[in-house]
Amino acid sequence: MEKVVKFHKEGYNCAESVLKAFNDDTGLDIPVSIASPFGSGMTVGSTCGAIIGTLMAVGALKGRNTSEEKNNSRALSREIINKVKEKYGTLECIELKKKGVACDEIIKYAYNTLKEYTEV
Repeated sequence: MEKVVKFHKEGYNCAESVLKAFNDDTGLDIPVSIASPFGSGMTVGSTCGAIIGTLMAVGALKGRNTSEEKNNSRALSREIINKVKEKYGTLECIELKKKGVACDEIIKYAYNTLKEYTEV
């Protein structure tokens, strides 16, 4: 079982699971708590938490700390979002559920996509 799915089975939400696995794989220490509001599609079935957690990881890797810096996270975010949309047709948690996509499946796919693009 992949680490990201294992964390989900331990009770972490989708976004938290992605950040926890990302921290584990990179040695970073992004507070997992920042992902807590984003499970279950931001708690209202909106954008999937696994995707949000993945984009948080992108921000940690490629984001900026000052407004003078170039925002290098945008291109990678777009790539990941487009890949997920191409595969599933939506980014919305409620729509993924209607299509029969299990949380573990989208968590695994989103995290593996992150790893593919970042070589984590």
